[in-house]
Amino acid sequence: MIPELNGDFLQWLRGFYYVAKTGSVRKAADLMHRNPSTISYQLKSLEEELGTVLFDRYKKSLIITQEGKKLLSWTITMFETLQSMRSSVGTTEGHLQGEVTVGTTLPVAVLAAPAITRFLQEFPDVHIHLHRALNLDIVNSVKESRVDFGLTGLTSLPRLENFEIFLKARPLLVARRDNPWHIPHIPTEEDLEQLPYIVFHPGTESTVYRPLHATARKYQKKILISLNNYHLVMQFVRSGLGVGIVDELCFKATMFGSDWSSIISYPLDHLLPNMLYGILTRRQKHISPQAKALMQVLTRHFSNLAARPLDDFAALNESSSAPGNRSADRKKAGKKQKEAKETLQEN
Repeated sequence: MIPELNGDFLQWLRGFYYVAKTGSVRKAADLMHRNPSTISYQLKSLEEELGTVLFDRYKKSLIITQEGKKLLSWTITMFETLQSMRSSVGTTEGHLQGEVTVGTTLPVAVLAAPAITRFLQEFPDVHIHLHRALNLDIVNSVKESRVDFGLTGLTSLPRLENFEIFLKARPLLVARRDNPWHIPHIPTEEDLEQLPYIVFHPGTESTVYRPLHATARKYQKKILISLNNYHLVMQFVRSGLGVGIVDELCFKATMFGSDWSSIISYPLDHLLPNMLYGILTRRQKHISPQAKALMQVLTRHFSNLAARPLDDFAALNESSSAPGNRSADRKKAGKKQKEAKETLQEN
């Protein structure tokens, strides 16, 4: 039997969600295009309905309580379910429609572009929102269900999300070929500590999901300039200012529209963890049919790429393997994914 609920209950939950995410009634009201008094009324009504306190009020601050955190998790799950229900009911078998929101880093978006193009050609009634962001922003977007899934790279396994690994990218030291530092083919820790660096710095760091640039910081004793864009890092490396540390997927992705022939790379996987790239989803998330279909297309696409060396960059513009080769490609890809997961666990 379905219990009777107040007809405004969903709106109360929606107001609660935005207050929880912004920490402010006024900011929530701005996002929802409502008056602050309306949002305050929604919070009061929800607390009375549930018989609990969702926020501790201290001066002008709102601090979510443990009960509030529980409700936030249930609220996200419920709205995901409603969204999935609307998409499922409105999608006939074989015909997909609706929206898919994806958070992605720029290097992965470059790799994914051919697969997304083919998907949209096959399902023109699906609209994809592709949001470029940094790794930590994507992890947070997945946690808070602001995106259907994320395409990103990690060096450690997420605790509360699912991460399907597609390919492994080695860390690289990049410098001009005519650099004056006499760098050996396989640099040591001492070699790295003597070099001048152009470093990638996103502005915010995570102690849980430590990306490659944060792990590499222990060797970067002399930092000349910090940037929040890998393409700019490569531009300064090419100018001869210093060296940089990137993973090989980033290195390949920044090649579009640029000539990196003057740059040489040195492997660093003996000193730094490999970057593992894949699809990140929130556990127990209800995935819409169109999002699930896109994830499957991307899975096949990246599995085929994983079966080929990243040096074969022409593969980015090719279609998926011919039917006769797909079985062999999937076996190779599966082996590479297994190796990648073992590497991640070791790191």
